[in-house]
Amino acid sequence: MVDALERLIALEDIRAVKARYFRCVDSQDWDGFAAQFAADAVFDISDDLPDTVVHGAANIADKARTSLIGCQSVHHGHCPEIELLSPTTARAIWAMEDMLRWADSSAPIRELHGYGHYHETYEKIAGRWVIKTLKLTRMRVDTVPR
Repeated sequence: MVDALERLIALEDIRAVKARYFRCVDSQDWDGFAAQFAADAVFDISDDLPDTVVHGAANIADKARTSLIGCQSVHHGHCPEIELLSPTTARAIWAMEDMLRWADSSAPIRELHGYGHYHETYEKIAGRWVIKTLKLTRMRVDTVPR
């Protein structure tokens, strides 16, 4: 497998990928957001939008961009359970909380405050860790209607 130092470096690199994911989505840096995913990544957000599974880094970023037009978001990830499966693959579960506020009066809701988990796999491609699959599961969602 990997030695202790390589394992610690991999875990820290994976944490940094997720930190950039949160920063990029909240700052609406869509190129930076897309760069956190493998080119053929799969993003399952069917808990939020039934039957919605998005394929490909560019499509994932575009889906996030269009979903968050006119929205101020704050995403937090906590308590990662990261398991290194091989020198180039890993999986993790992150506890999450997000707050979203839409200024646009045509949005169906004004605010969303959610809690749940990200279930992810990672791959090290060309020396860099990226998200390969992501499934968001929700435990609770509080909304404020328009």
